[in-house]
Amino acid sequence: MTETAPRDAGRFDGGDTEASATVRESARPRLPHPRRFYAIVAFVLLSLPLVFGILKPDDPEYVYEEGRRLQPAPVFPTSLAGWVAAPGNIDAYLKDRFGLRHAMIKLHRDLSHPVIMKVNSAGLIGASGRLFYRGNEMLQQSAGLVYRDARVAETADLLAQMNRALARHGIRFLVTIPPNTSTIYQDDLPYWAQRKGRKTEYDLLLADLRARGVKTVDLRPVLIEARKQGEVYLMNDAHWTARGAIAGFNAVVEADGRPDWRIDASKALGPPQERKSGDIARILGIQDEASEMTQELALPAPKSDEPLARGPMPDHIVRDGRPGPTILIIGDSFTANYFPDMLAAHVGRVIWIHHHECGFDWSAIDKFHPDEVWWAPTERFLICDPHVRPLNFPG
Repeated sequence: MTETAPRDAGRFDGGDTEASATVRESARPRLPHPRRFYAIVAFVLLSLPLVFGILKPDDPEYVYEEGRRLQPAPVFPTSLAGWVAAPGNIDAYLKDRFGLRHAMIKLHRDLSHPVIMKVNSAGLIGASGRLFYRGNEMLQQSAGLVYRDARVAETADLLAQMNRALARHGIRFLVTIPPNTSTIYQDDLPYWAQRKGRKTEYDLLLADLRARGVKTVDLRPVLIEARKQGEVYLMNDAHWTARGAIAGFNAVVEADGRPDWRIDASKALGPPQERKSGDIARILGIQDEASEMTQELALPAPKSDEPLARGPMPDHIVRDGRPGPTILIIGDSFTANYFPDMLAAHVGRVIWIHHHECGFDWSAIDKFHPDEVWWAPTERFLICDPHVRPLNFPG
């Protein structure tokens, strides 16, 4: 019996017929129509930050409201350490400058508002309603849960070198660290964020500096004691109150051998007044609901306050038209608007400059020839950024 081949056998053998072309075309992978649409939408959304970052970048004011400065542009590495640090420096620079940054943060706040009132990545609400900032690992730092001992030692070494360099020119040097809110209001925190006897980076830095012969002032016991008289930190903001600033200032001048410069809080504080919002409240998106009563500093304004740079927190010189020593303060937002005015009645000049995470310009020493230098970054900026040293630092 002879087997007959099927009628269609061999139809696709040989030439490129219309049917075979249709089969091959249909076999090619192709995104379904809805997926192509989503891919286009995703591409547009990913491109928007880049486009806005170039054409219409966010105002730097938004970063200053977070209590810090814009990361400077990275410089071309000239050493192995510089190459190692370059990726992190570039990443930090871009994080501060991508387009729509502030709008995205606000959108995240709005979408997560029901949850954010208890705890989120940016803030925590304490037992009394006090807002605590969670950036820079601040809560973990105050609790002794983060302990970067190698970087603390590097910072202590740098400050000891600064002390020796200043001493060669007869300039006195003093280190004082305004504490985190979470360091002073431990009782307002959940159990996991309380120190419970653990050593902290604050403890370690002061011990290292004292072992190296650097004069230090521990502001923690002073501020804890000052709490008995009133609030020393704001409820909706990461900064201290005028009362807290006075307590810190008095401790510094006392340790500096100038007790006659102390300020009487009962005379230097104005009447209670409502203070709306606060930097943490803005970060959490509840600035319209947040307010508190506080007392502002009521000292006479100095005769001259000359900015040395532009911006919301510029380096500046304060004079009150009297003879006296020159004091240079290297600090941040904790001291910028308080310590110069408090010193103005006792000195010839106060120069305030930002620490830039230890990257400040050392040439200010040669330019202003201060009699004293006070190093005063707040606790969350207690350690230098990796591989950062002052610009133009000798040696």
